[in-house]
Amino acid sequence: MSQALYTSSTGINAGQQQINVVANNVANINTTAYKAANMTFETLYSNTISYGSAATKDGGGTNPKQIGLGVKIGGITRDFSSGSFINTGRDMDLMISGNGYFVVQDEEGKLYYTRDGIFTTDSDGNIVNQSGMKVVAANTPYSNASSGETVKVPKNLSATISGDPNIGNKKISELNNASITTGNVSATINGQEVTLTVPEGDPTINEIIASFNQTLQDEGIVDVEFSVANGCISYTEGADITFNPSESNFIGQTGLSNGNTSKQLNQTVLLQEMVNYNDQNGITLKSTTVDENGIIAATYNDGSILTQYVDGNHAVQWKYITPEGVTVTGGDVQAVGSSIENSNFVIELATMVNEEGLVSINNNLWEWGADVGEVYYGMAGEVSFGAIESGGYEGSNVDVAAELTNMISAQRMIQMNSRVFSTASSVMETLSYLGQ
Repeated sequence: MSQALYTSSTGINAGQQQINVVANNVANINTTAYKAANMTFETLYSNTISYGSAATKDGGGTNPKQIGLGVKIGGITRDFSSGSFINTGRDMDLMISGNGYFVVQDEEGKLYYTRDGIFTTDSDGNIVNQSGMKVVAANTPYSNASSGETVKVPKNLSATISGDPNIGNKKISELNNASITTGNVSATINGQEVTLTVPEGDPTINEIIASFNQTLQDEGIVDVEFSVANGCISYTEGADITFNPSESNFIGQTGLSNGNTSKQLNQTVLLQEMVNYNDQNGITLKSTTVDENGIIAATYNDGSILTQYVDGNHAVQWKYITPEGVTVTGGDVQAVGSSIENSNFVIELATMVNEEGLVSINNNLWEWGADVGEVYYGMAGEVSFGAIESGGYEGSNVDVAAELTNMISAQRMIQMNSRVFSTASSVMETLSYLGQ
């Protein structure tokens, strides 16, 4: 009879643990990106009175006779489905739509994973979570190792824009301030009708200028010459040139019709962080936005925009948009100074073989567990990573109705096991009076 006491006590203990799980779920109904837990149960050992016997030619078989010894916690699983989008209007409130975790690191460099995308910028320009941990950056769309870099946006910027001294070697497809098409350019030069030709294919600026000058030489015009330097095309000052309607858009793109020197066809941008925040020439950060790939675009007070992109070789490159709207990319954006060189505008995501192996700790963080398996890192929207939604965060996925149902079920479990415990105790009390 004493076994009934122990058996019912396992049911009471298991029910109490289920209420603890339910209480934690309900307590976190408003916690950012909280993942609800669910408890399952398993039987304990059974007391085997008889193992049973097989049927024989002369008699039938018998089944085992067993009495169970109670219940135990089988497991506590997590529901890793996405919570609902909670709109806030803040550009740095982010939600991952699909697979993946944000990656943050503490002061010692240890990595943690989180779905909590409420971020802000500290005084040094680091993107941090609400606990001050730095957000880790991606330097490639997909990798089996974290970049080891963090996301940093310069709060003040100094930008020097000049003509590219190597403009002559640029192909027309590589220009950042013109999109020239091939074809003929009609002109009247010193009273003589001349047809200049932009060569077919993807010529360099030097090849275009060589074609023009060869035409001038063939026509016997020796006092006019086209040249290229510092991002501009020019012709001999004082020449009387009128450009007529042409097949190529060369004149409209270069602006040569307005003078003897074109606009800058290719520009280079030299970027560095300002040390003196009070410098009137410094460009102060105005706002930051994040796109679906987790790439930050920083807009400064002069209207310029600094961001990054992934090129055809899967390398992260700089992109700078001047206040006039000219987009300068790749090697034409040169970052100097340690602050800029260490800046990265791409938020890294992580995914793993078994996310249920993650270990939950405080502050909406998860850390690596022994059963997680391989962890992969990369950019949002690439391979198996979900996209990023800006302007809100992920809410809890707790189903309140289900939790209340589980709570009532656990309460009844405790009540009924308590009744069994009381009945067994009463029977033992009755037996203790026998023989008196």
